[in-house]
Amino acid sequence: MQITTIDRINLSHELQQRLADYEVGRDTYIKLQNQYTEVAQEDVRLKQKATELEGQARRTDTSWNAMAKSGTIDQGKINEEIERSAQLRKDAQALHLTAEARIGIQKDLAVQLAEARLKLIGAPSAINKEYQETLLTKALKQGGTLDILLELFVLSRDVLLTNVDAHSLELSRCHSQHERQEKIKEFTWMAFGKKLETLFDGADVDISSPTLATLPSPVQKETVVDSFAALQKLKRTIAAP
Repeated sequence: MQITTIDRINLSHELQQRLADYEVGRDTYIKLQNQYTEVAQEDVRLKQKATELEGQARRTDTSWNAMAKSGTIDQGKINEEIERSAQLRKDAQALHLTAEARIGIQKDLAVQLAEARLKLIGAPSAINKEYQETLLTKALKQGGTLDILLELFVLSRDVLLTNVDAHSLELSRCHSQHERQEKIKEFTWMAFGKKLETLFDGADVDISSPTLATLPSPVQKETVVDSFAALQKLKRTIAAP
């Protein structure tokens, strides 16, 4: 039997609503992530461009200094290079100032991101747990499933009972017949589980249950908090001069 998904229309009304509410919050979070990434990338671009202009200014300085020392270039050309160097530095400074002015935008988005993610933490696991329980219930009710499991269990139980003396030491510690029967029942389920483990032969490791909700991964340089206290600490840190 294969694990199958359930259409959303077949989910309980409560689960449908929880999933819908989660997806609204998730979409808001993803939009904030995109905004944060765009702002961070633009800040990097501004700083890189400023550094590039400063490099050009230094090279221009070297150029006009060489001209001045050579004595073969007229003063007008040297003045043009000096003015060009000054303008490059002015443009670079303007980009630095723009980047600094944008720091507040990035900080504000960092807090909004942390708040949005904190609201989502825990929701996917709760939603998926209920969803997988629904799938399990459906699978157990499929025709023939109970009969097959029951037959396998009875066979495993009876095999154990024919060799119950192998557990004589543990059973000797029981203080009543009821405790003895409960211990035998425990051994039975353990033996049944070992049979299934042997039957699976590790195949279960490569199979995962279907899920409904997934928490998006953090984007580069995103600050992740896992509690309200951590969020408050982040706000204080960002607000500090």
